[in-house]
Amino acid sequence: MTQTVLLAGATGMLGSQIARCLLDQPDARVRLLVRGGDAGKRAALDPLLARGAEIIEGDLADRASLDRATRGVDVIVSAVQGGPDVIIDGQVALAEAGRRNGVRRILPSDFALDLFKATPGEHMVFDLRRAADERIAATGIEHVHVLQGGFMDLFKPGAGVIGGDGVVRFWGDGTQPIEVTGVEDTARMTARVALDRSVGSGKFAFAGDRISILGAADVVEAQTGRMFERRPLGSEADLRAAMAAAAKDAANPLEAVMLAYQLTMLTGQTALSDLQNDRYPDLKLESFAQFAARTLPRRAAA
Repeated sequence: MTQTVLLAGATGMLGSQIARCLLDQPDARVRLLVRGGDAGKRAALDPLLARGAEIIEGDLADRASLDRATRGVDVIVSAVQGGPDVIIDGQVALAEAGRRNGVRRILPSDFALDLFKATPGEHMVFDLRRAADERIAATGIEHVHVLQGGFMDLFKPGAGVIGGDGVVRFWGDGTQPIEVTGVEDTARMTARVALDRSVGSGKFAFAGDRISILGAADVVEAQTGRMFERRPLGSEADLRAAMAAAAKDAANPLEAVMLAYQLTMLTGQTALSDLQNDRYPDLKLESFAQFAARTLPRRAAA
């Protein structure tokens, strides 16, 4: 049976991939929620429209537009990013509109390590998403929390932990493994889960690999032939002190968020459990070594 999926956040890195993967499914009709008057974003959606997606104008702050957008929809997938007005108010409004209009399921924009295990107050982004998820659940709509760990892309040189300057910076000893998944694999799994009526409310966790910061650096070195300096930054106590200092720096709010991610990587508190990697036998997730081989320049022959 064909299901209509309303996707919010289709112009983002992950959202655009989810839209593409939904369009690959023969039993999906894809509707993209887009704010009016944004010609640049609309142009970016042209390849999706050419494949059969449709646009519906709406705004997460406009109840009437969300009612129009959710009529005739079976599943809502959210890949939005932003502050409390988007992550909490906007997503809750979207879920409420879905509930009013008979939508069966929503996949909120979680896409992380297990944010439900995080200590409240330590990670602002996790706090926002958890607050939204609690209010979404209270609406009574079916809700599935897609948790894939970190994105493998963050271990590419210059993108995050492994610096473009040839230095790998880490707190602790760098050996704590964390779950990571590629953006493409995350999108593929999300599209399947969205349409799978047998998936119940709650967490849906999967991961392409479990790897530490230093393990990822070893893989990158082997693939690229480039050597990276390992530079420890301090203990967990040192990291928490840095987080406290960053929280007072209003001029650089992202610093506190990035340090909070480092804390989850160091402690393993938000590790994923009950992974469902094998739920769809035809969907094989990439390991980090496979991801590196596909996306990083190959090591020059001696």
